[in-house]
Amino acid sequence: MKKAFFLITLVSISAGFISCNKKEINSNPNFYANEQLLLAMKEYYLWYDKIPDVSLIKYESPVELMDALTYKELDRWSYVTTKQEIEAYYTNAEYTGYGIGMGFDSEENLWITFIFDDSPLKEFGVNRGWKIARIDNKIVTYDNANNLLAQNSATFTFITPNNEEVTVNTSKKVVKMNTVLIDTVYSTATGNVGYFVLKGFVTPTAAELDSTFKKFKEKNVKELIVDLRYNGGGEVQTATHLASLIAGSIANGKTLGTYVHNDKQADRNSDIKIELADYSLDLSRVVYITTANSASASELIINGLFPFMDITLVGSDTHGKPVGMYTLSNDSESFNWVFVPICFKIVNANGEGDYYNGIPANIPANDGINYPFGDLQEASLGKAMEFLTGESASKSAFSTQGEIKYPAQKGLRSDIGAW
Repeated sequence: MKKAFFLITLVSISAGFISCNKKEINSNPNFYANEQLLLAMKEYYLWYDKIPDVSLIKYESPVELMDALTYKELDRWSYVTTKQEIEAYYTNAEYTGYGIGMGFDSEENLWITFIFDDSPLKEFGVNRGWKIARIDNKIVTYDNANNLLAQNSATFTFITPNNEEVTVNTSKKVVKMNTVLIDTVYSTATGNVGYFVLKGFVTPTAAELDSTFKKFKEKNVKELIVDLRYNGGGEVQTATHLASLIAGSIANGKTLGTYVHNDKQADRNSDIKIELADYSLDLSRVVYITTANSASASELIINGLFPFMDITLVGSDTHGKPVGMYTLSNDSESFNWVFVPICFKIVNANGEGDYYNGIPANIPANDGINYPFGDLQEASLGKAMEFLTGESASKSAFSTQGEIKYPAQKGLRSDIGAW
């Protein structure tokens, strides 16, 4: 999770952390950036006392240095990127790619798990539930998926839900993300149930959520299913807005969470408050659909609402990221690096946090990726609806095939969670 595009300006270091001669320093064009990163880590990093002694001259860039500095026992997330990439994603909901999510089933078939409306593959009819048979005529595996998708163009061979083979050649583009992938309302014997799939928490997400909850409010939704199965987190203030839409009617003014920093940054410790929003629903409980991809700000709204609502998780245990980052950089126009280290953890109103092993699912269910979003035959949604209404829902064909395995990504790509 992040506290938005929070650019903390770093000051120049007058005395280096190590003794290097001018020739050694000049041989590494990123020496100054490395020096700035070490300064930032010693000041803001949650585990600054765990930073090892390093020789800055040995690292070609702060990307490699960050990996050397992180506290491996707990930190799986700190990274380095650029100002343009950070701002494009968090402010504009944009990134360069093919606009898709992917997952392998237990038989190692690769499926499209979601697709953005702006994806270059969308015009060819590609959607969730399509299989990727080959990329550039190569079988895709868990180990080679990222390499095959690293290139700027590719030839995809798909198998459609009708078992037809479709070949598409396309190139990456700047994809504008729609973070609400679907929203709908189901009419049941016990009242209307709202359902939506949320991909991330970036600045434009707030307006999408307002539109969705306005619809829910108008349709008198009495129960809610929030699908966070592919939501890797994002901005804390956007997640707080969702929490307010869900629980503002019963938890207005209550503490969603408290920032806890290292002892050097203790003056930054503060509470995150839930506020009644224009379209807050009158709910006493909520169901979340989760997977190991549900991380950070997604986990914040789950853990943060535990003290105020009945909460049920359907699917599998969450990722386990009870900590968040700031974006740290130098305000010089010539300095393009952005450091994104873990800088704080967040605990809920009961002081509960530290869920590094994830938040456990109450009702196990698999991700039925051969079904479209919103189909009650899909295992996770079917189980969630069955829990809320007591009415039996058809189970997905994936209900006994084990969990889906999602290709791993690092750094900002892990935050984006798409290719």
